[in-house]
Amino acid sequence: MISVCMGTYNGQKYIKEQIDSIISQLGIDDELVISDDHSSDGTVDIIKSYNDSRIRFYLNELQPGVTHNFENALLKSKGDIIFLADQDDVWLPGKLSRMVQFMKNGGYDVVECNCSLTDSNMNIIKEQYYDENFLQVKSVWANFVRNSWLGCCMAFNRSFLEASLPFPKHVIAHDLWLCLFAQLHFKCGYMSDVLHLYRRHDNTVSFAGKKSTNSLLFKIKYRIYLAWHLLLRSFSLKKQ
Repeated sequence: MISVCMGTYNGQKYIKEQIDSIISQLGIDDELVISDDHSSDGTVDIIKSYNDSRIRFYLNELQPGVTHNFENALLKSKGDIIFLADQDDVWLPGKLSRMVQFMKNGGYDVVECNCSLTDSNMNIIKEQYYDENFLQVKSVWANFVRNSWLGCCMAFNRSFLEASLPFPKHVIAHDLWLCLFAQLHFKCGYMSDVLHLYRRHDNTVSFAGKKSTNSLLFKIKYRIYLAWHLLLRSFSLKKQ
């Protein structure tokens, strides 16, 4: 069973296109788990307009924000393999099946695919977000300093999910937490294939493709916080 987990918030402009691109790839027993962070626009109405039992909708029960909204969706998921999906991208045909096959063939716990970077109208800005072999040479330390992984390009098995949850309370980038935790403790695979269109627009939450506006002091404090919680989780795994 496959679970696709999506976090939504005021995404009415693009969400239908993304849901359509995902639903068309799901099997009968698969699911699209959507957690909404209490949107004030028509996002929820669009989601509920689908008459599809594979779509499971929840309101975020955790603290507000992107990270814990995704965490809420992940906690509700039931699949053996889990994908993350942003509300405003578009999956290319075959993304789900090709990533699942790649994961199984390589015996990977976590896989990261490539994507094309686009503007709000899906005009391609960069054909490949990741340059060839870029992810393979990015060490844990390099990602700790500057994260290269995109959550929307990730898929992983349930063993990894259960070990990585819950997210630390003050984690503000779930993809960085998942990336570091995966590289430290699990077998990771990297696909050069471009499997979805990664849309950037004025209301995009992350800094991918843009320069971060966070101060150096904030970045240092945040990395210390991450390092401490990664250490705590590592000790916890060793005791199991």
